[in-house]
Amino acid sequence: MSACILKLIAALTMLIDHAGMILFPDKMWMRAVGRLAFPIFAYFIGEGFLYTRNRMRYFWRIFLLGAACQIVYALAGYPLEWGILIAFSISVCLMALLERAQKYFREEKTEGAAWLIAFTMAVCCVAFLCHHMVVDYGFFGILLPVWMVPFREKHQRLAAFSFGLGAVCIYYSYPSFANIQNLCLLSLPLLLLYNGKPGKFRMKWFFYIFYPAHLAILWAIRWVVTQL
Repeated sequence: MSACILKLIAALTMLIDHAGMILFPDKMWMRAVGRLAFPIFAYFIGEGFLYTRNRMRYFWRIFLLGAACQIVYALAGYPLEWGILIAFSISVCLMALLERAQKYFREEKTEGAAWLIAFTMAVCCVAFLCHHMVVDYGFFGILLPVWMVPFREKHQRLAAFSFGLGAVCIYYSYPSFANIQNLCLLSLPLLLLYNGKPGKFRMKWFFYIFYPAHLAILWAIRWVVTQL
């Protein structure tokens, strides 16, 4: 299964999820279906970071689209929280720090230790931020793509990612462990089918633009309905 197919699955399930959140809040099955979207997109944020040729451009692309989503939230009167693209832009910063630490540990341990300290301090700052502000999927959601950085082999990355996704589920389910968030784990068999290829149609910008665009359309529909 190609990256494009997996992202289309994630986009479709996310659309169903957000349609349920904005237009049909009593339809919990729609929110349940949407649990597949976050882990798939998180996995490809990690993949994108590992393979992009320009990390800074990659960060700004995600951050600016996240900022566009925040504007949509604000215009819609949605409760203030940092959306998933802002969370993923923080993930990119952490991945860059961790990768730099790995690089210098291989070449010069002194500088590697310094970068590892910087990474640890950044993680602590993110934990503090998540404790005092509402961030979509929280601290463990931000860390989810980061688990993939130390590994270059597909199955190792997926194993590390699975561990991180388990932490996300525990975080959201504790203490009852009866939460639809556990349905995130159903994304793992799909990711196991990933063949490492981008697919015939990459549609890169479609997936970036889809997130703020579909939110704006759904909120607009809700506004029109409430005016009738």
